[in-house]
Amino acid sequence: MWGLKKTKIMETTTTFSKEEVIFRKGEQSKYAYIIRSGKVGIYKENDYGNRTLVRILRKSDLFGEMGLIDKYPRSATAIALESCNLTVVDKSNFMLLSKYSPKFFIILIKTLTNRLRDTLGQLKHEGKQVETI
Repeated sequence: MWGLKKTKIMETTTTFSKEEVIFRKGEQSKYAYIIRSGKVGIYKENDYGNRTLVRILRKSDLFGEMGLIDKYPRSATAIALESCNLTVVDKSNFMLLSKYSPKFFIILIKTLTNRLRDTLGQLKHEGKQVETI
């Protein structure tokens, strides 16, 4: 899948039922996930616990990686929109994939770039000043 021979990295999977919380905003990041099947919703929460859906992720999408990169707590809440099967990637495997799998690294960069473009688009839509380099 990611340009490496089948290894222990891709053998760790978990399942979540529809509407089950995968992780919550503010939790420490221990894992990233790759969707094998199902859909996951990424939600922002306000101080009152009200959720707003900001993204729907599907098969082969990567999520939860930000905390493995920068060590900050989760910035959003992830909830299974339907029954999901996910590959679990811990910090050491994440670093291994980032270093030795060009395919994984390209997907990681594309994921982060798309999120940045979406954020800039949302800010522009809200009429906020956006500077680009």
